[in-house]
Amino acid sequence: MKKILYVQAIHPAGMDLLREKYEVAVAKSPDKEEVLKEVKDASAIVSRLSVIDRDIIDAAEKLEAIAKNGVGVDNIDVAYATEKGIPVLTTGQANLWSAAEHTVFAMGALLKRITYYDARMREGNWKSRDDGGVFDAAGKTFGIVGFGRIGRDVAGIVKAFRMKVMAYDPYLSREAVEREGCLFAASLEELCRNADVISLHVPLTAENRHLINAQSLSWMKPTALLLNFSRGLVVDSDALYGALSEGRLAGAALDAHVPEPPDFSHPLYQLENVLLSPHIAGNSVDALRRMSLKLAEGIDDVLCGRVPDSCANKKELYGG
Repeated sequence: MKKILYVQAIHPAGMDLLREKYEVAVAKSPDKEEVLKEVKDASAIVSRLSVIDRDIIDAAEKLEAIAKNGVGVDNIDVAYATEKGIPVLTTGQANLWSAAEHTVFAMGALLKRITYYDARMREGNWKSRDDGGVFDAAGKTFGIVGFGRIGRDVAGIVKAFRMKVMAYDPYLSREAVEREGCLFAASLEELCRNADVISLHVPLTAENRHLINAQSLSWMKPTALLLNFSRGLVVDSDALYGALSEGRLAGAALDAHVPEPPDFSHPLYQLENVLLSPHIAGNSVDALRRMSLKLAEGIDDVLCGRVPDSCANKKELYGG
């Protein structure tokens, strides 16, 4: 019976499904030393945020598949896996709508100062109702950086709030953006100068590292909000702290951090105008179940000799 090693347990739906045909094991510890020992006889390995590097890949003598409980594969050495002919599976679109919802709710929490007024009420401060600072979404421009599936889902939601949507994506034409009923931004600068809310939905690439930096922050309105639900390294944390603490930016919502878990001593994490979450935008209970089942489906496909649906190196390994 083939063995599937989970570095950490995920939603049981997919794990239980695989147990019907395979040996399913959870590593005693996510530490690399333990994983190196337990992966030796595994046909598939499943990771959440743990790094799957060439050491682990080489240690797995029977490895046929690597699976990521998510869509970002920057914690996996995809190039080396491809070299070894090993598919890197992802959860595809299983949690994209959940991430889009979370993004929009975070914007609402910032605009309406939800956490601020909740804290004041718990202090017995009724007079805080005169503190103000609450804004409507209607009539404002929502800027999306990275107009992929999540970006388009977000656009659809915020339009219901009567917001204008502007999108910047260097890989899409004006026609492609305008077909979605959105305004086209020819550059990041154009989007930053015009948007009241800037939401990031880009992968972590060399080009996107610190895409939001001192320069791009200087283009933003002092009343603007920044939402980062992509990857932590897309934003320069020091530059963001400076803009927020000096009043050059009104607020931010951060779900992605550097490192993870983050250094909570960084002054950014002490600011009242920052809304924080621990990289859970796509981790609703509903999404976790869908993700778990999607990975189980992909793993079973590979181990049975079928082409998996959601695979980060699908073109390189399977063509098409």
